[in-house]
Amino acid sequence: MSKLNEHHRKLTNGKGKCSVPMWSNGSPAGFCDADAFGTRPKCVQYRLPNNEVVRDDGKYNGYVPGLACVGHGGPACPGFDIGDGNFSGCSGTGGDCPTCGK
Repeated sequence: MSKLNEHHRKLTNGKGKCSVPMWSNGSPAGFCDADAFGTRPKCVQYRLPNNEVVRDDGKYNGYVPGLACVGHGGPACPGFDIGDGNFSGCSGTGGDCPTCGK
């Protein structure tokens, strides 16, 4: 299995790579590596009678060792800082967001 690289643990210019391990036919197949904008927030987890673990927020409940993409429970792109801690959001069109390109 590969080891986590720095881009799986830290954000560079607000973006990193998803650190969720991927598997193929029972063998390690690297990491998700989708764009990630932070770590998955902590949440209450429950174990169901069938032994399945579910999160209270309904997001991905598997192992996330570092940053997480939106599909694996991480935060969406916050946009970019336009000053005084305010962010643009990510609703621009035509590649306006320098963080994610949307």
